[in-house]
Amino acid sequence: MNSQIQQYLKHLLFQGPLTEPSIKLLGQLQTRHLYTIPYENLDVALKQDISFSIPDIFQKVIVHKRGGNCFELNILFSWLLRELGFSVTNRYAQFWRNIEADTPTEDVPMHQLLLVNFADQSYISDVGVGALAPCKPVPLIAGHLHREGNELYKIVRDDANGWMLYEQTQHNWRLLYSFFDDANDAKFAPRLSKQQNKIAMIRTPRGRHTMLNDEFRIYEGHSLTTYTTHNEKEWLQALQRFFHISLD
Repeated sequence: MNSQIQQYLKHLLFQGPLTEPSIKLLGQLQTRHLYTIPYENLDVALKQDISFSIPDIFQKVIVHKRGGNCFELNILFSWLLRELGFSVTNRYAQFWRNIEADTPTEDVPMHQLLLVNFADQSYISDVGVGALAPCKPVPLIAGHLHREGNELYKIVRDDANGWMLYEQTQHNWRLLYSFFDDANDAKFAPRLSKQQNKIAMIRTPRGRHTMLNDEFRIYEGHSLTTYTTHNEKEWLQALQRFFHISLD
């Protein structure tokens, strides 16, 4: 195991044994990733350049302890998994959460996820959503229901939309994202979100932390605490406190 992989695993606070590739190991790594490395778009919001090369993402996320968007996080995670012996395919998807159903395809945000193949079965493994999304691998089987605590997801497939991952809300099922079997070729530049708001999200063992511009929300169990920062110093302190991100 090279020193960068060791550094990556240390950053994830991964303490389990590194046995042969398995779905159990994949789930442990995925969960640690989601608890440790936030989704954040600060480079986009602050008009900084973004690179999708492994060395640059490693430097940003692991060395400088930042987060990233779905492309950065899943590209980096796929590299870790391959180095550990997993069979991984990067796939492009359309991200439908909070998007109107009649939105033109070209205006639907792009997303990247991973398909990990093990024992002739593909599993969705995704560390790039940030908000509520599965923390464990989801078998890519039409009709499959996947439960994690109070969260419930299901896999649906049809010819018009390909594979679809739905999440159960209080009143109905909501489409999270969809993708096709041939959407795995990274031959085109990712279409980054045009979102100008500063966003950060991370899962925690008891909930999640979110940030939208100056407002920070801390979800723990059934409770919600909201903090509003009033100047840049307070905002930077809250960013460090809740996401362990320093923009020095």
